[in-house]
Amino acid sequence: MRILTIVNLCLWLVLFLAWIPYTTMVGFTDPVSVEVRWILTVTAALMALLFALRLRRRRPVLG
Repeated sequence: MRILTIVNLCLWLVLFLAWIPYTTMVGFTDPVSVEVRWILTVTAALMALLFALRLRRRRPVLG
């Protein structure tokens, strides 16, 4: 499970870093930008929920 969390964080970071220049080139209201923003938001919320649950159960977040 820890490796999947690390992979998820890495993929989220790569997508976020690729989305920033794309958004500056095409605009914030571009349909692709809106979809990627939605994916990033939902994924970040789920990762925050996982973080909160692990803290509540006193389990290590990444190990």
